[in-house]
Amino acid sequence: MVALVTRVVMLFILAILVLTPGAIALSLEFVTNYALPDGAFGIFLVGNLAYIANDTSGLVIIDITDPYGPFTVGSISTPGFTRSAFVAGNYAYVADGDSGLQVIDISDPASPVIVGSYDTSGTALTVYVSGNYAYVANGYSGMLVVDVSNPANPALFGSYLNAGYNMGVEVDGSYAYLTANFLEPDFGDMQVIDISDPANPTYVASGLIPGGAYGIDISGQYAFVTAFDYGLRIFDISFPPSPVQMGNYNTPGSARHVFVDSNYAFVADNLSGVEAFDIADPNIPILLDSYDTQGMASDLYVAGDYVYIADNFSLYILRILGCSYMAGDINDNGDANGVDITYGVNYLKGMGAPPPLSCDCPPYGSIFAAADVNGSCQYNGVDITYFVNFLKGVGPALASCPECPASAR
Repeated sequence: MVALVTRVVMLFILAILVLTPGAIALSLEFVTNYALPDGAFGIFLVGNLAYIANDTSGLVIIDITDPYGPFTVGSISTPGFTRSAFVAGNYAYVADGDSGLQVIDISDPASPVIVGSYDTSGTALTVYVSGNYAYVANGYSGMLVVDVSNPANPALFGSYLNAGYNMGVEVDGSYAYLTANFLEPDFGDMQVIDISDPANPTYVASGLIPGGAYGIDISGQYAFVTAFDYGLRIFDISFPPSPVQMGNYNTPGSARHVFVDSNYAFVADNLSGVEAFDIADPNIPILLDSYDTQGMASDLYVAGDYVYIADNFSLYILRILGCSYMAGDINDNGDANGVDITYGVNYLKGMGAPPPLSCDCPPYGSIFAAADVNGSCQYNGVDITYFVNFLKGVGPALASCPECPASAR
């Protein structure tokens, strides 16, 4: 009796199992190239608007509702040279080089207005806003914490100094992660700064990076850092006082910024354009595709199926091609269980709708990839038997068509 109950419980658990997605075949396709008045160094997206840090032309706001037909909504000159922008609420916070931090009211995107500024007495290169504070990577003048609770009157709240040239910053919880560069010897590092008391940022730890460090993006327990000629570096920051370097990939160009989207990292690689990586295993980033943007890819932002790139004198837009699904999720509801078998059987018997998701898997053409659970790149009754045996615990794990493996972006 106990054995029977145990078997029933095991079958129930298997029946409600949610499968872990794997890697995906991904490629990048050109969409359009939209000319800008000056060098584009930074980009930030909110909804259907792209905010471009456009060097001496200030901040340019572009409508990207139709990725194939972007157009300028508004712009505003700044006193310095804009390097990055961060949007929070009705304000854009701009790192404006030697002119410090500029706060711009964007409640009317067609008529942005500078409402406040703070002279950082350094070179403001990157700004990240969290709560009432703007964290500024300020060149040789460390990292500043600026109180922006009153956007019209930003005020210094705290500061952190080091001996390096500070270029990138991102905040995650009670820590700021700062990229710093040192000339002798030629190296950089990712510094972990405790900001639980924003008035007194405190050094905690660092991770050494050969050649230098620029952009940073944090996703979950990992920090992704661009290291110029040394490409992409990945750190495990699950325990911030002791960051651990994981995988790396030496890109062909000079890596400037990185944007992480689920299991994928996209790198702006300067003269080499953009690279897309599978980072499902942070120890082994895998190059999936690259695209030469013809300019100098400085920064990028991923939204939906598109990559938006600040590419010197243009906004470059690429489309991400691939097929996102979960093996066994025949009815496309996010789970793979016995309900999917019923759905699949009804379709094969001509009594139900076809699986809602199909994928283009050359050379096999369009297939119901989620229903192909034995990896044969076709869907038929053999897959049903295979699926049933798996759920009963008497068959191997579900498999995907090798030409378009299962994943979810």
